[in-house]
Formats: sequence, structure tokens, C-alpha cells
Amino acid sequence: MTNLEKNDELSGDFIVPKEKMLFLDDRSKRLMSAIQKYSDRYDLTIVCNVKECLRYLCRQEWDILSLDHDLNGDDFQDPDDKNSGMEVVRYIAKTGWAINFKKPEIWIHSSNLFAANLMIDVLYEAGIKAYYHKFEYDNDNDDHFYDSKVISTVDTTIIPSWVSQEYGKCASCKKTDQILDINAQCYPCWDRELKQCRG
Repeated sequence: MTNLEKNDELSGDFIVPKEKMLFLDDRSKRLMSAIQKYSDRYDLTIVCNVKECLRYLCRQEWDILSLDHDLNGDDFQDPDDKNSGMEVVRYIAKTGWAINFKKPEIWIHSSNLFAANLMIDVLYEAGIKAYYHKFEYDNDNDDHFYDSKVISTVDTTIIPSWVSQEYGKCASCKKTDQILDINAQCYPCWDRELKQCRG
């Protein structure tokens, strides 16, 4: 069989596409462990902040949405902070789910149990099921995982290169010498597209 998609697996005579998982977190140890834990089973996309999460969430359907609460280098972040995982939950609760998109299974994997319970409650009140899904490391004694918070997606020493940004020509507006995201878009184009998704 030729030209198999790398995200598909062979099952008998049929190609079975992997389920898609969107994973929001900013702790490098958890990101590296998630890659090892989920990449074989899921078509895994990792995002490290709220804006990137919303951007991917409104672009396509997902089978699993796994959310952390405390982001941007903070521990025990205020749930009212617009940069916490709670902002994704508020957005979903406020807008409802897109009619043409199937609802994913929502996992809350934050180790901040108070915030995790609040996220589940807010989704429940909006009629959306969510589950607490504690993130279990395959081996908690793995010293090769450097445990730090991802402060900026520009810092390629902390996070893998596929999350990093670089300078170049924007794929949307064609301006040169722009800081680009992983989709080769500059910030103004990304921001405009996010606002269009929000309606």
C-alpha cells in the first residue's frame, strides 16, 4: 500500500485514521510525556496558551480536548485570568458548540484540583460534559524530562521546535520579516482570523 498518511494506522485491509487530540499545557515535562504517551494512539496537536488553543479549536473538529488550567508560567492561577485554561472553558460555555462540529470528549488534566472542578462545573452548567483526567506520567522518576514552565513560544531551548516561532514571510498577508507562528502567519493575521472565528 502506498502513500499512507503518517497519522493513519493500518487495521486489516482498512486505513483507520487516528482520533484527533488537542492538548493545552505549558509545562515542558508534561508536554514531552504527552508526546510519548499519546502520539502513537492519537493525532496529537499541542498548544501552550489560550489563544492558540482557541485558534485550533475553532478551525477543525477534535475527538479529545485535554485542558490544563495554570498557564503562562504560573501555578495556582486565578480562574478569572484571561490567560488561564478557564478562559477556554468560558469561551465554550458562552458560545455553545458549533452546530456543524461534533463535540469532543473534554478532559481536564490540571493538577490544580480546585480549578479543575470549577472548569468541569462551568461546562456542566452549559450542558457540556467534561471529565477530570489526571495526567499520569509513564515514569515519574524520568530525569531526562526537564520540568519547567513554557514562558514564551519563542524560547526554543525549553520547548520543541515544532512549537517555536521564526521570522519569515507571512503566508496570509505576504509581509516579510514577520514573526511567524507554526502555520507561517504573522500575529495580525492570526488575531484577525481568531476574531472571525469568534464571530
